[in-house]
Amino acid sequence: MNIAYLILAHNQPQLLIREVERLNQANAHFFIHIDKKNEQDFFFLKEHFRVYANVSIISEQKIYWMGFNMVKATIRLLELAHSSKVQFKYYVLLSGQDYPIKPNEYINEFFGKYNCDFIAYNPMEYLDDIFKNKVSYYHHFDNGYTNPRSASRVPWMVKLYYGLHRRLDKYMPRRKFFKGYTPYFGSQWFALTGDTVKYILDFLARNKKYIRFMKFTEGPDEVFFQTIILNSERRHNVYDYDDFTAWQKGRKEGAVFVHKYSSLRYMDWSEQLKVKPAILDKGYYETLAASNDLFARKFDENISGELLDEIDWTLLK
Repeated sequence: MNIAYLILAHNQPQLLIREVERLNQANAHFFIHIDKKNEQDFFFLKEHFRVYANVSIISEQKIYWMGFNMVKATIRLLELAHSSKVQFKYYVLLSGQDYPIKPNEYINEFFGKYNCDFIAYNPMEYLDDIFKNKVSYYHHFDNGYTNPRSASRVPWMVKLYYGLHRRLDKYMPRRKFFKGYTPYFGSQWFALTGDTVKYILDFLARNKKYIRFMKFTEGPDEVFFQTIILNSERRHNVYDYDDFTAWQKGRKEGAVFVHKYSSLRYMDWSEQLKVKPAILDKGYYETLAASNDLFARKFDENISGELLDEIDWTLLK
């Protein structure tokens, strides 16, 4: 059984190296995309991984918060892995700030036991308007000067763009969603089977209009793959889809479906947090030790050092 780890990395190259080294084993292959804005990291990491026969590393997209380039980079990694000479049972999407909290033996046993897809989703109609507006209006975040979280942002351009956007949106006609499809929303991270990845790539080859629609969606990485899968027969292969359909029959107004495994990683999205998800430090060790998840995020080289060492010494042995 082979596993393709698809990793989207933006910074912190030493953390990425550590992540790959912990997950590295005979049946693991790594397909890594480095944010094109970080050219220095790309050349450093390409040289570092040059001796790894199971690591492919590219840098093709400038990644911006909420932008479509994140999806383009993910698709590219899926294509690279799928076109390789290796047959993968699972394609696991990770970030460069993820880290395993289970040893490779446990991960192999877990993926060996299952043949279903792990992805978080809820129908957009169950969510607040702030989520529905992601697909109802036109958005464009792949511009470094106007993206509010870009290092190259120009404050007056950000205010001008989003000021006009907010004022004019209510006068603009609502976008019609991709014909015949219901939008779904969930975490961008997933673990998908080879058959589902093949279905997605075949779907995209046939449906360029879907790609064009999603290009102007806010945070399309949290809508793009969920919507393809949950509107197809592949939805029956999602881990908890039967539980979801049973839950729907008795759903109460305002309720959203809670997944058991979701994206197979622990994240802290607590309401009181100023930064979400939380940057994990040593105070999270007991929580991670008790978790059923395979991975966790979000780690930081400067904040998470003690926690990462403790994970290495105890959870990954």
